[in-house]
Amino acid sequence: MMMLKMMNPFGSVTDSIPGVGGDKDEGSGSTKEEQQEQERLRQEAIKEGDKERRLKYKKQEDERETIRETIREKYKIEKKEQSDDEEEDDEEDDGFGGSSKKADTEGDPVALPKNMTEAKAMADKAKADALALAGDKCSIQ
Repeated sequence: MMMLKMMNPFGSVTDSIPGVGGDKDEGSGSTKEEQQEQERLRQEAIKEGDKERRLKYKKQEDERETIRETIREKYKIEKKEQSDDEEEDDEEDDGFGGSSKKADTEGDPVALPKNMTEAKAMADKAKADALALAGDKCSIQ
């Protein structure tokens, strides 16, 4: 045994730490029903805390909106109204994962072409637009 402790210098330290190894519920003496009741109470506490947190931040946002409104009135600034689509997106989308809506790539300058002929056509169109803007200001050789 002494040889084993010499080979593992941290062996004596981990022996004295409570809770290392073993099962947590060994000494609790609670039954399965009591454990389920404790888990249910814990879940209810989590839900209640979440509800309180949401109410707190809703109240803060309402206070900020009243302050914004007084500033708008003071400086005669019109409020920018959100469209219904944007409000629905804000409520439904939490910013993670892909969107269920397909992106409209028509007229998108960053959209990737599907094949080489489409890429060449896009490049020729961009070149023609640039030449039209430049006009007689510069000569192309």
